[in-house]
Amino acid sequence: MNALATLWADFRSAPLTAIQNWQNYRITWLIMLLTAVFLESTAWYFQYVMYLDPCELCVYQRLAVMLLAIAAAVMMIAPRNRIVRSIGYLIWIVGAVYGLKVAMKQLGYYGADGMFMTCNALPTFPFNLPLYDWWPDMFFPTGFCGEDGWSLLGMNMAQWMTVIFSVYIAAFALCVISLFKKK
Repeated sequence: MNALATLWADFRSAPLTAIQNWQNYRITWLIMLLTAVFLESTAWYFQYVMYLDPCELCVYQRLAVMLLAIAAAVMMIAPRNRIVRSIGYLIWIVGAVYGLKVAMKQLGYYGADGMFMTCNALPTFPFNLPLYDWWPDMFFPTGFCGEDGWSLLGMNMAQWMTVIFSVYIAAFALCVISLFKKK
C-alpha cells in the first residue's frame, strides 16, 4: 500500500512526469491488457450467458478491443525500448480510433427505424481478413444491429463503448504528451 501512496503522491505533484515514468514499467501495460481482457470477457458473458447475440458492429468493436490488448502485450515486451513502444502506440491508437468510429456508427442505429438499418451477415474486416472463419465464436455476427436489451446507468452498450474508446484515446494522448515533458 505504501508503493501505491508513493505513486499517487508523485502523480499529484507532477502528473505528466508521473505518467511519463509509469510507461517504463510492465505493470502499466499489464493493467491496460487486463482492461482489454475484461472487456472481451464481458462481451462473451453478454453473448453466452445473457444471450445477447453480437451484430456486425459488435464484432468490429471486439476486434478493436483485441488490438488494444495486443498493443499492451507488445509494450510489455520491452517498455523502455522506443521502437517497441512506438509499435505499441501505433496499434493502440488504431484500435481505439477504429473502435470509437464503429461505436459511434452503432449509436446511430439505436432509435432508428428497424426497416432502414443495414447490417451485413458477414463482416468486412480490415485487409479483408476472414476473422469470422478463423475464430467464429469471437467474430461471427449472429445478432441484428440496433437490438440491445441491456443498459447500465441508463446507457446502452454502444454508448458505453463510445465512452470506453474515448477514455483509451484520452489515455493515449496523455501518454504521448507526457513523452515530450523534459525530466
